[in-house]
Amino acid sequence: MLTCLLSLPADDLQYTLNSMDLSDLIALSLCSKRTKNLAKTSNLKIESITAEIEQNVISLEMFVLGKLEKEIKFVVHKGPSMELHRGNRIEVWRKEGFTQSDWIAHFLSLCDSRVTLLKINNVPSIAHLDTVKQLFPKCDKLQICENNSIELTRAAVSKFLSLADEVRIECNPFDDKNHISELLSLNSKVLRLYNVRNVYKLKLSDLLMANSTYLNIFIARISVKELNRFVKVWMKGNRRFYRPKRIGLFLNRFITHEEVLRGIEYEAVDGQRRKYRLRRSDGKELLVLVELLSVAFEFL
Repeated sequence: MLTCLLSLPADDLQYTLNSMDLSDLIALSLCSKRTKNLAKTSNLKIESITAEIEQNVISLEMFVLGKLEKEIKFVVHKGPSMELHRGNRIEVWRKEGFTQSDWIAHFLSLCDSRVTLLKINNVPSIAHLDTVKQLFPKCDKLQICENNSIELTRAAVSKFLSLADEVRIECNPFDDKNHISELLSLNSKVLRLYNVRNVYKLKLSDLLMANSTYLNIFIARISVKELNRFVKVWMKGNRRFYRPKRIGLFLNRFITHEEVLRGIEYEAVDGQRRKYRLRRSDGKELLVLVELLSVAFEFL
């Protein structure tokens, strides 16, 4: 069958390659160096790749545009075997001499794409993070899941923060000894802290040292008095550099804009009841959006 395929005229061969689904192309690419290069010439478009690390197993989920087989999942173990999940079917593939690293490198080289989302669900040790970093040197989004230990969460943030444009942390590793300020002061583009069961405790000083361009915290515990003081500190600033463009806080209590903006001159934006504009003496502007259980600050 392979010999017949490779003997097709160039135009017919290219048409056949373009008609193949992702799993067929990957199966073809594993036959030889020539078939791997042929698979790369397909017009296959990968919209997203999610890589999830759990213990010593790596799962890759790929979503493909314009194909009947739109989404498939590969589960890669440490040996030469790999599982292909298609709906309710599981196929076991095996290639002698291949390791987990070889499988991952092969997949990513075919797609010519970096991982869209890297999920660190549960790794066996902090040292294993170095292996993960070698396999996935760049990703669009990083998600550190809730079931990781405090030590592993802190290590993962340290190792991967610079590799991703957006970081989501679901474990709350902060207590009296490990304060949230060590994370908020890090330089990141988008930082999302998400934990419902163990809320993030914040103070005025934490908001003042925030260093992410976009910061979202769900759920935050901070007093209205501290929020009011934060706005007043900003109002008294004098062209002081402040990195964030937006801070969004989902709270564990009800608030009103009268409480947040008490003692501060403001105006409603376009007659909206929940969005308010503040102007500083140096011309800087701040939009404050207040809902029953959330507040957001947009620095203009």
